[in-house]
Amino acid sequence: MGGAAKRDRAAEREAQRDTRAVERLKEGDAGALDELFRRHRDAAYRIAYRLVGNREDALDVVQEAFIHVLRGIQAFRGQSSFRTWLYRIVTHAALDYRRWRAMRKTESLEAEAAPAASAHRGARTPQKEAADKDLHRAIEKAMTNISEKNRAALILFAVEGMSYREVAAVLSISVGTVMSRIFNARQRLRELLASEIG
Repeated sequence: MGGAAKRDRAAEREAQRDTRAVERLKEGDAGALDELFRRHRDAAYRIAYRLVGNREDALDVVQEAFIHVLRGIQAFRGQSSFRTWLYRIVTHAALDYRRWRAMRKTESLEAEAAPAASAHRGARTPQKEAADKDLHRAIEKAMTNISEKNRAALILFAVEGMSYREVAAVLSISVGTVMSRIFNARQRLRELLASEIG
């Protein structure tokens, strides 16, 4: 219980800092945008990367999302947290980008390496490294074969650690729909990985 209470207090402090930065940004303080960017860029990048599939496109999506934040900040009324609003913008920008890319039928010729995981990994054997890379490739390939809507819900929930309620707010859907999409995404991922690895 103590750990959850600490996390809740930390999240509340983060939300309060975001609220102050948003107010400063509305007043024309350009440094406030830098502060919000520094605080949220890594999570925004992870979401974009998981949805668009390569580094350069994910960076473009994040840049586009923060441009949208700057243009739309005066209209932001705080009905959701800044974090929820930003993640909604990033998710929609990434899905729009994927649709645009599909229409243009331009696929990257080289698969980009996934973002570096934590630098602290401990002792690893070459066999373990190879097995991890194979599993990572299989998961990334399987993720591309899950519908956009289901993939977005799964990434926000499983990768970003958002609650069902937060995912629902980001995607503008009900909690029940979030649960259904995550369930369907997991089922599809299991099927795809079973055929890929099995």
